[in-house]
Amino acid sequence: MENAVDALKMAAAVLTFVMALGISISTLSQAKQTAQVLINYTDREYETQYVEDTGERVRIVGKETIVPTIYRAYKENYKILFYDRNGNPITLYTKKENGTYVNVNYIDLEKDVLGDDRQKDNFIIALLYGNKAEGLKNSDGSDMTFNDFKQELQQNNSQISLNSEGIYDTILKDSTFIENFGVYYQEDYNENLNPDTDISDEYEETVTPDANKTKKRVISYYQQ
Repeated sequence: MENAVDALKMAAAVLTFVMALGISISTLSQAKQTAQVLINYTDREYETQYVEDTGERVRIVGKETIVPTIYRAYKENYKILFYDRNGNPITLYTKKENGTYVNVNYIDLEKDVLGDDRQKDNFIIALLYGNKAEGLKNSDGSDMTFNDFKQELQQNNSQISLNSEGIYDTILKDSTFIENFGVYYQEDYNENLNPDTDISDEYEETVTPDANKTKKRVISYYQQ
């Protein structure tokens, strides 16, 4: 009789273990599904139509993808270039160099002499929306007009001149672009290399990675 009781206890223990194991597996499966949903939601801006696979890292994108990328340009150290359908640079703004204003087709806040984070944030907003820009701020936190910000830029060392019409309305609003990615190390960058497409793989393979070097992503947009 005693052996039968022990056997029943052992069977109950095994059954309890199996049930607990089943519940654990089910919980882990649900957690994985939830995590995947969150990842998909976070990355929804990248869910775009990809061009035919040619072995290159390119895709077709519109303003929904490009505008958030521009906002991240400074904080995530991007260089963003724009070209028309014929591969010619699209002028985003002008900048004074050696006493002459030159056309600029890129956004690279490492190269442009801007002040604090406030001024860099203002620059992105003003570049995108021109005189329709909202949210521009003075150093004291008060609202700033587009014209006041233009004057501020021209008075400091940046010598940048922005257009009254932002690139959202003039370039991005009704266009799609072929997006091309590249990568290089700022400390090793050679001005003779072509910066517009993929300086990335071939160039990066010739450079020994160094923890002290700054990796910079280049994103080129070619208008369709």
